[in-house]
Amino acid sequence: MKMKFWNVRGIAAILFLICSTSSLAQPATSAPADSQATVTIADAQKAYVAGKWKDAARLFEQTCPNEPDSVRTECYLWNVLALSQIGAAKEFSTAGKRLDSLIKKTNPQKAVYADLMMTKAQFQLYMGRNEKAAEALIHAIETSLPHQAVVLQKVCAVVQSKVKNPTLDETCKRLSEPAVDASTPTPDPTPSTGSATEQPATEPKAAAQPANDATTAPAAEPAKTAPADTAAKATPAPAVQPEKPVPAAAPAPEKEYWILQLGAFGVKSNAELLVNNLKKQGIKGTIEERVGETKTLYLVQTGKFETKEKAVDFGASKLTPLNVEFRPILKK
Repeated sequence: MKMKFWNVRGIAAILFLICSTSSLAQPATSAPADSQATVTIADAQKAYVAGKWKDAARLFEQTCPNEPDSVRTECYLWNVLALSQIGAAKEFSTAGKRLDSLIKKTNPQKAVYADLMMTKAQFQLYMGRNEKAAEALIHAIETSLPHQAVVLQKVCAVVQSKVKNPTLDETCKRLSEPAVDASTPTPDPTPSTGSATEQPATEPKAAAQPANDATTAPAAEPAKTAPADTAAKATPAPAVQPEKPVPAAAPAPEKEYWILQLGAFGVKSNAELLVNNLKKQGIKGTIEERVGETKTLYLVQTGKFETKEKAVDFGASKLTPLNVEFRPILKK
């Protein structure tokens, strides 16, 4: 059965937004007159914007190997986008494999990793793998930076329209929250009166069990002596009512709380190193494993705070001096 690519153009707009604001998005310039001149990223982008997908893919493949490490991955992402829009099964398959290779090689700490995972979500969506698309998008958001929120929200809207995933809904909701600048402390942080310290979650108090008054039968009235001229008959004791079961206390609803996410790593030992370094500073860190199709992320987190303000205050006073970035996240 022949694959249909009629809707590849439909995802092109969002995919283009992913890279249009990156360091590679330069004004297109005219190609050099000398046919032997080196091909530039601007030449490849010019072909891409003109809709010449094959030419763009070829030009990116020529120029990407010569780019510095800092932009090479982004360059190949453009190449993936161009290949995916040609409309042929072979090129689309090549684009998918190249995208997976880029994801495996890229450190989740780099901003481009979120761009790669956004693109992966679009690929999965196109292939009809909606749950996998949600999974990839969650990874993208977990590793994103504030400036990527606008594009992520667009991708969220597309994926959420195709799949019902509570985790995705909660993760996408974070994108609308104001960004926290972890590089500088918040103005006038509250002194150490407890507001900037970790607040352990309080366990819901067990409901007091009502006294069970039915365990002892009421005393029977003394038997009345029958008249002498009648047969003596003992008065029967009142029947003891069976105990009524005490209704179990309804479980208290789980309280929401905030944590600080300090990093997302593709290698567990790197996450463990951060946790160990935090421990030396008297800060307890935990690792949450987030399994993905292409890569497993190890999220380093700390704290359990009653409010977002307390979480941010803690980060500003304890983490910023250590040059540790943080992001407050609401947990349920």
